[in-house]
Formats: sequence, structure tokens, C-alpha cells
Amino acid sequence: MTEVGEKRDGAFRSVLVATDLSEGSDLFVQTAAAIAARSGAALHLVHAVEDDAGEERARRALGEQARRAAPAAELHVASTAPDRAIAERAEAVRADLVVVGPHVRGAGSGLLGSTAERVLGSAGAPCLVVRVPLAPSVRHVVAAVDPGHRMDSVLESAVRWALLFGGEAGVPHVTALYVTGDRSEGPPAELDGALGLALARCHALGRVHGSVALRGTDVVESIVLYVEVEASDLLVLSTHNRGVLGRALLGSVSAEVTRRAPCNVLLVPPRSDD
Repeated sequence: MTEVGEKRDGAFRSVLVATDLSEGSDLFVQTAAAIAARSGAALHLVHAVEDDAGEERARRALGEQARRAAPAAELHVASTAPDRAIAERAEAVRADLVVVGPHVRGAGSGLLGSTAERVLGSAGAPCLVVRVPLAPSVRHVVAAVDPGHRMDSVLESAVRWALLFGGEAGVPHVTALYVTGDRSEGPPAELDGALGLALARCHALGRVHGSVALRGTDVVESIVLYVEVEASDLLVLSTHNRGVLGRALLGSVSAEVTRRAPCNVLLVPPRSDD
């Protein structure tokens, strides 16, 4: 177990979690608290109110939630739109991970809430969408990638997560998943190379197993089915990638996968060098 102040490989420095103060959001807050504790990171809890009149009441409710789920968190209440409050606080505390819930609208709608959509589409830091409790020890992380577009940040994020939460139940595994209409020639050479480079950059060779999987042809169905069959602990996607359908991922492929994934989803913005 990580001692207080001890930094693990793959650790985050500053974790921000957004809450609507409902009991259901305790799951997101507890998840963020566990990640911060594992990383030795600062934890920040933010809530937005519609007007100044409700600010004091929100502060009391936020304090109660913190006592239940994240006693060590720094608390912040903002009188502004939720997505703006999250973005501004994330920048202020230099968050390198933002934790949100899916905020599904309406029974059976399958839609992410508008706040989650806006945050995930514009955040400069990786965003973790929490659907299930955090696995105490990661066994399998899946990184869905396109060899023709922005792979490095997604693969390295998957490897870092495996390093941070893996190892206690055996060597964790990272799979680079590529959905293609033509699997006859096997995985592209650049995909194998990118995965090997990600392992090397994260100093994970021998500590994290890596492999490539090909599936096709429907990108959404293939990704969701793969992580379900594999009982994966985490799915990692790019926020601005393009799948084989030629559509920008967030707002189409990544948003749909995030809505339907049975596991937690980490959405990673591309780096300038991707």
C-alpha cells in the first residue's frame, strides 16, 4: 500500500472531481479520493450553483459529502455554469486528472448529460468517466487507437494507469485495440512500435504486459463488446481521434462508446506532438 506522500509510477499530482451533491455522486468522489491517495496527489472537490443565493447551502452540503467520501479534499463552490466551473478550477489547481460521472439523462436514454459532454469535449486534462467502483488492482486496460492518428498519449495513459493500479494481483496487461475493416494482414507495424515505445517511455518493460488486438468493422460495437468480453478494468480513448468511420470521436464514436461502456472510461486529449 502506498504511504502518504509516496509517489507511485503513473501517479497524478492534482485530481479534480466534480459533484452534483447527490448520494449517487459519492461514487465519483470516492473514486477520485482513492486515485489521489494512491498517487499522493492533492484532491479538489468542485460544485457549481446557479446563483449566489444557494452558495452557502451548497457549501454545507459539499462539506457533508466531503466528510462522507473525501475528508482530505479541498472544497470549492462556484456561481457559474458547471462546465465552466470545472474548467476554471481545473486550470487553477493544474489538475492532471478530472473525474466526472456520466450524468445520464432520463431512463433508457443512453445519453451523457450536457455538462459531461462539454467537459469531456474541451478539457485540457484527461477525464475519467466513472461508472463502476475503482478496481483495487487492475488486471486489464484497453486503449482503443487508430494507427493513423494520435496514439502516443492514449497508449502512455493506459500504461501509466496499469503501473499506478496494477501489480498487486499479478502483472497487469495493456491491449492496444484497433478496429479495422481489413484484418487479413495483421496489426500495422506502427501500432506494435507505438505500444513498445509507450512501455519504454513509462519504464514499464517487464512490469506491464502489452499486446495488440484487431477487431472490426463497426467501431462502437467492436470496442464495447471487446471490453465487455474481456471484463476490462478501464477503457482509454482519445477525445479528438477519428475512427474508421471517419468521424471525430467525441460527439460521435467516443461519446457513444463512453455511454455504452460497461467499465470506467479515461478520455485523453491529444498532445501537441501526437
